[in-house]
Amino acid sequence: MHITAEKIKEAAEALESTELKSFMFQEPTAGPLTRRRRSSRSTGRSRRSTRGTRRSTRRSTRGTRRSTRRSTHGTRRSTRGTRRSTRGTRRSTRGTRRSTRRSTRGTRRSTRRSRRSTRRSRRSTRRSRRSTRRSTRRSTRRSRRSTRRSRRSTRRSTRRSRRSTRRSRRSTRRSTRRSRRSTRRSRRSTRRS
Repeated sequence: MHITAEKIKEAAEALESTELKSFMFQEPTAGPLTRRRRSSRSTGRSRRSTRGTRRSTRRSTRGTRRSTRRSTHGTRRSTRGTRRSTRGTRRSTRGTRRSTRRSTRGTRRSTRRSRRSTRRSRRSTRRSRRSTRRSTRRSTRRSRRSTRRSRRSTRRSTRRSRRSTRRSRRSTRRSTRRSRRSTRRSRRSTRRS
């Protein structure tokens, strides 16, 4: 087996025309398109093989064209379905956006109302605290005034009682002195007589 230029050319043509293309665009039912050649000395056999390779390339190109057409049809249908699905998703997203806007508006309103209510409650609590403070201050002031008055009155009463006791003591002392004087006088007079 001598390798010649004709053998190399035939092998390259067979690889280019049959094996690679049939492998690239091979259908699942297609078998091996070419068989190995044992001897290619005669040119007639090489011509027959080139005819077969041409026919196989034509068939493979037809199959690839059909497969590309089918794939393009399928892709067109799939793109139509995706367009419809995107439309539906757009509608659903619009609805969700509207619902979210409504919900956010409702939540904002509710938060505003709750803030207003909390502000009002705070104001009322502040007012109640102020009123309680004022009332407690007033009551403490009144109680202090009353205690001061009671202390003053007690002081006055104690002073008066002290004065009265002093006066009574003085008067008793005077009366005792007078009675003693009178008794002495009476004794003196009796003695003289």
